[in-house]
Amino acid sequence: MATYPQILAGMRITAGLLTSMQPQQFSKAAHTDRASTTTFADDPDLTATLEANATYRVIFRLHYAAVDAARFKTQWRTPANATGARTAVGPDQGAILSGTSSGGAGRWGVHSYATACTYGTRDSTSAQCSAVEEAVLTTSSGGILALQWAQATASTTLTRLAAGSSLFLERLG
Repeated sequence: MATYPQILAGMRITAGLLTSMQPQQFSKAAHTDRASTTTFADDPDLTATLEANATYRVIFRLHYAAVDAARFKTQWRTPANATGARTAVGPDQGAILSGTSSGGAGRWGVHSYATACTYGTRDSTSAQCSAVEEAVLTTSSGGILALQWAQATASTTLTRLAAGSSLFLERLG
């Protein structure tokens, strides 16, 4: 695959052309907390606009905290007819990691963008776990890419997507 954008002999190099080659990075400066909801909603910080007829490398690095009774689940909002599949790597949905251990059973699945992925926790509203979701995504129409998340089971105890979570987006073609 040719790199994006394709630069041909004789082309004028402009600031716009050079800027289009730069990866975009978004990160959460503050926590987002949700409680008593299993309805997916876009994260306010991990959202980007994608162009039509383009291919992107997308990486979400997630720091989250939840009690085991609520857990943490994700899916992606993508432009209509986007193709590809996402990997989901993190604690398995049945795992409760101890407060001092980062080990435990893991999930290693490949899923459609709209498949709900539920992760295990440290059974805490402050002790965080980590998950990574990534894909090579191809669009036919432009639109919004967003990490959508919620509690897997409604609980009045908060579930948190923490500051420091990030979205890395690089246009490949």
